[in-house]
Amino acid sequence: MMEKNIPVLIPQEMLDVTDSEYRRRALEEGPHANQLWIAEDDDHVEFLMIAGIDDDDPRIVHVIPMSNDPGEQTADGLVIDKTPIGMPMVAWPALGIPIPVRVLDTPLGDFCAGVAQAVTCDDPALNGHVHRAEDPDDFLAAYAQVSERAHTFQQWWAIGRHLPPLHQEQVIVFGVSEERKTYAEALKTALGLSAAQRNAIMNHGMPLTATQSKKMKQAGFPAAPPQAQEAIPDAYLIAAEQPRWRRILDDMDIDGDDVRLELARKAAFDLAARTSGRDAAAVNGALLKAVESMKNGQ
Repeated sequence: MMEKNIPVLIPQEMLDVTDSEYRRRALEEGPHANQLWIAEDDDHVEFLMIAGIDDDDPRIVHVIPMSNDPGEQTADGLVIDKTPIGMPMVAWPALGIPIPVRVLDTPLGDFCAGVAQAVTCDDPALNGHVHRAEDPDDFLAAYAQVSERAHTFQQWWAIGRHLPPLHQEQVIVFGVSEERKTYAEALKTALGLSAAQRNAIMNHGMPLTATQSKKMKQAGFPAAPPQAQEAIPDAYLIAAEQPRWRRILDDMDIDGDDVRLELARKAAFDLAARTSGRDAAAVNGALLKAVESMKNGQ
């Protein structure tokens, strides 16, 4: 006798957090504490709970690794009965680690505050929906899985240590490097150019004539001035790392350079975004224009 098809019941919580409108809104808002996410790179996919945003660098989130398979639990973890996806999960507070926002891929809703506190503190006594996990029958295989998971998060942690530095404007003054000072002075002494002419060459790309280039070469200088140092404002460096841009940026190839750094640079300079303000709306608007420009190869 043919068996009847048994319908698979999907928890309402899962339907809520996979809804396209929730996904759009959550990506625009960015990650925050107590939120469940999927993090992903080319080789690994992991669940995690965000314990908090780093105080010194908002591009870093402090996370606790998780699993949606209760069969992977080990005695050093916690089992959570009430989760944003409507099914039990396992968390390992002892593996908590800071990782870069750029590896976050999919938001999956928020844990209630009491559950999040119990997980963050590694104390199941703080909430009735959290209890201490147990070792499975095949505990060696389970701990091997936990070890592999910890290694993945450590790899992501290493990425976070090499992000472009923040606070660049505190150490770089636009257009005032010693090389540019010397070159500008040579335009005056070797070529006798006026201040307006020197400004046009130094800052607006006006080329030297063949005769001027020859004189500068004889004086020991190239035909083109040294580039001005660019200090990308923190607002652009931070916003470019957010998960809302990930799906687009991961498909781009810019000859091995950091695509998020290029996005921040293009938004801050190529599009003259600095003149329109640095509040969140202005920065994200500039990044959106920069993304479109990069997609079109401009």
